[in-house]
Amino acid sequence: MANKIPVDTLYYATIVTKDAKALARNHAELYGITKWHVVHAAPERLKNKTLRGQTPRPNPFPEQVGHVLPPNEFGFIAATGTSANRGLTFQIVQPTGGLSTFEEFLVTRGSGVHSVFMTELEAKDLPDLTEFLAREGVPVAQSFTIDDAADIYYFDTRKVLGGFYVQIVVPRKPNWREAIKADETWDFAREVDRPHAVAAPTKATGIRHFGVIVHDVVAHTRNFARLFGVPVWRGMHWRTEAGSLEKTTCNGKPVEHAYFTGRSDVGKTPLGVPFGFEIVQPTFGPSHYKEDFLQVLGPGIHHVDVSMPIEDWAEWEAINKWLAELGAPTCMSGELRGGLGLFHYQDTRRKLGYVTELIAPPKTKSNAPRVRWAPDYWHDFTAELAK
Repeated sequence: MANKIPVDTLYYATIVTKDAKALARNHAELYGITKWHVVHAAPERLKNKTLRGQTPRPNPFPEQVGHVLPPNEFGFIAATGTSANRGLTFQIVQPTGGLSTFEEFLVTRGSGVHSVFMTELEAKDLPDLTEFLAREGVPVAQSFTIDDAADIYYFDTRKVLGGFYVQIVVPRKPNWREAIKADETWDFAREVDRPHAVAAPTKATGIRHFGVIVHDVVAHTRNFARLFGVPVWRGMHWRTEAGSLEKTTCNGKPVEHAYFTGRSDVGKTPLGVPFGFEIVQPTFGPSHYKEDFLQVLGPGIHHVDVSMPIEDWAEWEAINKWLAELGAPTCMSGELRGGLGLFHYQDTRRKLGYVTELIAPPKTKSNAPRVRWAPDYWHDFTAELAK
């Protein structure tokens, strides 16, 4: 019997938007992902469709005027792009008709991280995993077969994990990716440009974590531990205080605030970068987590921490200046652990669909190994997972 979601690697995150081409171009501009393979998934191209357990059925009121897809029919455009060094891959989805989890996400939350794809599964293993997830309160929200190449499942982890879905693919063919026919290719190589001083984003080696904002960090960390089979998570009470967070800002203004977190890795990216989730509960004072996200949208993936080789302080300042000029200013920042490091959240939501976290390099280079600080707490669910 399955007792966790098996994680192969971080294949991609899916961003839902109303204009896939515009969002793909923005990813080309920021991360150098210039080529995108585009699939027009019309309803007739998708087989075995389900939406919350129901299959498509005839229009219940055929006499009504207007072209509306029948219940549980849907279509979409999916554009998938990978950076030159294979460090980053994103899929961008634009709903094109009918009600789907993509359309529902876009209507209720706007552009954002809809789902994370980390698992390919053999057909024989799907029933056990589905049964395990159902016991955990995680049903299949949406599924379909595309081009007879693969069965795609979106498990509804929104309540359990916090506002996003987990995608699982069951291949029907060994080369299922190539078997899904791309209808066109978008190539933005000649359309985008960036200053020479800001090359680091194009060399990103992966996503270190997805930042998930929730109302109850302990409860959600317990759920992450159960679903991914990772019992121990690092716990922090970050707060504006010497030795914790200093020089804290929110939307360009100094603030005093605090938040409670759980953090652990669940796998690795294709280039071997450990990746996982940071679960955040805002607790005191104004923060981008709370006033700009949780209170507006509810729980969900707020930010993406991208690992990029920023060479020195000059490049760090150039990147921040460039992003501000692109309409993605710093929306939250602080210094960690009494000068251990500086973090910025850049408000790339309009450009990319999510906030981007950046970590500054040391102001002066040193050959000393980086200090690994112990957390404030351990969220330890070892005994519960052993039952």
